[in-house]
Amino acid sequence: MIQERFEVVVEDGWCLDVLYLPATEPVRGVALLGHAMMVDRRSLDLPKGKGLASTLAANGWEVLLPDLRGRGASGPSAAQGADWAYDDLVRYDLPACVAAARQRFPGLPLVVVGHSLSGHVSAAAEGAGYYGQSPDAHVFFAVNMWAPSLEPLWWRRRLKGLAAWGLGVLVMLFGRFPSRWIRMGPVDEAATYMRDIVRFWTEDQWKSEDGSVDYQEGLAEVSGPVLAWIGVADRLLAQVDAARQWTDGLSSAPVDFRLVGRGDLGLAFDPDHMTLVTDERARPVWLETVRWLDQRLLGSSDGD
Repeated sequence: MIQERFEVVVEDGWCLDVLYLPATEPVRGVALLGHAMMVDRRSLDLPKGKGLASTLAANGWEVLLPDLRGRGASGPSAAQGADWAYDDLVRYDLPACVAAARQRFPGLPLVVVGHSLSGHVSAAAEGAGYYGQSPDAHVFFAVNMWAPSLEPLWWRRRLKGLAAWGLGVLVMLFGRFPSRWIRMGPVDEAATYMRDIVRFWTEDQWKSEDGSVDYQEGLAEVSGPVLAWIGVADRLLAQVDAARQWTDGLSSAPVDFRLVGRGDLGLAFDPDHMTLVTDERARPVWLETVRWLDQRLLGSSDGD
């Protein structure tokens, strides 16, 4: 498959590297794929050439894979001393990438496919009005937000609280979040960004740093159709009950919320937070995503 890379310069001057995977004809639309935290865009096409991104491209979707700031070719990285905030991703990175996608492929429907971080960042961006033209749809893989009010079980609240405390301690010790050192992922995260994640939990508020933008309230402004996937084996990071509580905030959007495990759609395993997008055995989920997009955006009765 021919691939192309290009740069998107965002409003605050950061340069984001975007990988383009061309669609197989006939072209259906544009899929902007956003990665999770502690990883980069490579996580969205594993195994390379056979993963989620390549599956979408092979089924008629022009695929754009940005590395958000601080990873891949969108450096400098946190390990190199760079810093950024959660608000930077919401206000600058994804809106710039969506605008670039609209400019590059005018007239085509556009869907943001967000894994974990990029899913809630895109929802926050739309809710805050940062998109010039909002995505026509969202597909969320393992997306939710950690906040005590969104966690129904006391013992998971306790566990998440301890995890948030640990995140804060590591940032204080290292001046960044050392994902690689503790083997949680290949990309270290910036100190300010991780403090924001901890703040969302400790203050039980998903808001901008200055408090002027309430991202949780903004979910009601997301209007396009949403497909939300949660894996049965995702027992903490995006556990189904907490994820459903978060997704319920999308009160103006038609939401198709799906919990998938062994036997569903022919799956031979129980997907967790990462394997929902990184394991080739999740291909039935990816193909069902194509069918859903065909139905919701293109009016097909059953997809191709």
